[in-house]
Amino acid sequence: MANLEHVTKLKEGVAAWNKWGKEDRDVAPDLREADPGGTHAGLHAIPGQKTQLKAKQIAKRQRLYPLLVIGFLFIAVMLVFAPTLEAQYVDSGTWFGGSMTGKLPQSMNNAKGSWRLWMDGQLRLGDDSSRFSQRLVRPGFGYSLNQAWSLWVGYAYVRTDQPYALKPSTENRIWEQISWQHLVGSTDLSSRTRLEQRFNSAGSGTGVRLREMGKLMQPLGAKKIWLIAVYDEIFINLNSTNFGARSGADRNRAFVGPGINLSRSIRTELGYMNQYTFNNNGPDRVDNIFSVNAFWNFSHRAPPEE
Repeated sequence: MANLEHVTKLKEGVAAWNKWGKEDRDVAPDLREADPGGTHAGLHAIPGQKTQLKAKQIAKRQRLYPLLVIGFLFIAVMLVFAPTLEAQYVDSGTWFGGSMTGKLPQSMNNAKGSWRLWMDGQLRLGDDSSRFSQRLVRPGFGYSLNQAWSLWVGYAYVRTDQPYALKPSTENRIWEQISWQHLVGSTDLSSRTRLEQRFNSAGSGTGVRLREMGKLMQPLGAKKIWLIAVYDEIFINLNSTNFGARSGADRNRAFVGPGINLSRSIRTELGYMNQYTFNNNGPDRVDNIFSVNAFWNFSHRAPPEE
């Protein structure tokens, strides 16, 4: 049977039908057996067309972005190993990290639970893992736009010693970030674009740095307890400072290793990280790092975020 509302509108004439159809409606017309002779020629605006077109455009973008992330990962990981043989300084280290994210309590949040908290910390050993070389604490808060996109802002405190700095220094950072996360089948793809404003005790002025990371996580087995994680992050200085930052490529980090989903909200990853640092004042540097990280999402409703 035809939809009586649609049939009534059709009987008002072609002009009325076309005017109605220009509205952005989600309902497709149902005129089954209502116009068998085709007497209403000229019907050109069908309800739902605009919505369907928007849906197709969104779906196209959703398919394109994962391809961009995978392409970025492939190119970046290939390029990071190309200059390694040219580096004149090579070191090894062990890095430990922990990160937690989650929703603000209901009493401090909106109805959708969009507001989020972020906290991560890093402890890094350099000089063949023989000394504490860098400590980092990074709190922040964010807002979830939808299931895929979120915005973040925060602060970071970084203490750096040899061999990662010629002289001990402290750095205060303000950072802004946009994050994206999407499942393609069982594969978890994510990206992170972060902008940092850096204030370093080794000099004056503000350093501005852009960081772009793409990550892929592939669960293994039916229970999806084990996984393989691959990511790459490139750092680009947007200006030069008198504390040592030079405009252009700063460093690149590439990681590959296994992970374990200890629970719905807790994940660990450990593996090999290659950090290549571009040094304008001396030889480039390569750090071969054993990296251990833990992620906790205290909202208990989604995989831990990066």
